[in-house]
Amino acid sequence: MTYDSVRMLRQIIIVGGGRVGRHSAAKLTDDGFMVTVVEKDPEMVEQFPVPLAGRIIEGDGTEVEILQEANVETADIVAALTDDVETNLHICELAEEIAPAAETHLRIDDDGQEAYAHLDHVNHIVYPAALAAEQTVEQISEPLN
Repeated sequence: MTYDSVRMLRQIIIVGGGRVGRHSAAKLTDDGFMVTVVEKDPEMVEQFPVPLAGRIIEGDGTEVEILQEANVETADIVAALTDDVETNLHICELAEEIAPAAETHLRIDDDGQEAYAHLDHVNHIVYPAALAAEQTVEQISEPLN
């Protein structure tokens, strides 16, 4: 089995179909991952571009039944990418309880929230503002051609 075929088998659940969730789903799907997006806003679900994810489920990712519908028990990664850190913390906690082998990714939006990385149910922190700043600095620092 090649590395690429192993990667294709990885199952990722993204909770939150906003900008961060959509862009993440698109990139991961393009890279060959099996992506399920959970979004509670029916309008966002309706507008979600179908090719960006294998499945999109309308529902609240803080509800066990919705996570089970997304097959959280077999997920390799659960990325809580809503725009509310408390919601994201709850999703990571539920994922840890239901699927302890799954990696959890917690989106934060404010400086100082990086401290959540010490929690047992949070494996990785996603901080869009810091990532954008890093990319900006990298681009500005590149020598001109």
